[in-house]
Amino acid sequence: MPQLAVLTGDIVKSSALPEGGLAQVFDGLDAAAAAVAEWQDVAPRLTRARGDSWQAVCAAPFALRAALVFRAGVRMTGKGHDTRIGLATGDGTVTGADLSDADGPAFVASGRALDDMARTARLATDTAPVALQTALPLADHISSRWTVRQAQIALVSLALPTPTQDTLAARFDVSRQTVHSLQEAAGLRALIEVCEMLEHG
Repeated sequence: MPQLAVLTGDIVKSSALPEGGLAQVFDGLDAAAAAVAEWQDVAPRLTRARGDSWQAVCAAPFALRAALVFRAGVRMTGKGHDTRIGLATGDGTVTGADLSDADGPAFVASGRALDDMARTARLATDTAPVALQTALPLADHISSRWTVRQAQIALVSLALPTPTQDTLAARFDVSRQTVHSLQEAAGLRALIEVCEMLEHG
């Protein structure tokens, strides 16, 4: 298997979600996994564990883009909804349809990054390449401000190839100017530029 990015996450304040809220959040994660599967070659194999925890994989170069898509998938499900994501890249072995039996250094490092994450952080890595380690706190800060609507736009805007604003306007039945305003408010232009730099670096 090629070098993997492993994302290990849990849902922030899941016990405070209303009835049905956690299921809604995992529907958002499912939507994110489906999106990630469309623009890179490694099946995300989104796997739920321990109630409010989850794990997914993608091709290593797309680690940041995938993390942002999964965060968008959660944040678009409701005000205040969020996820923490521990991220690692490297070797890993995936033998089944999900990640319950997955193994390897990247899986260990991803879990450790989640366990060791600072209290106020939502995206963290310990062992990823320096460029990704440098970009992650800024990406965390920008995406922490996403509204529900901005997160909806972000999940689709982060696709590859990058969709045009006209395409997004038609999809969401809004004006091109509305799409532009939402993308600008969400900081998506800068985030996509950083993703592209990491993917082609």
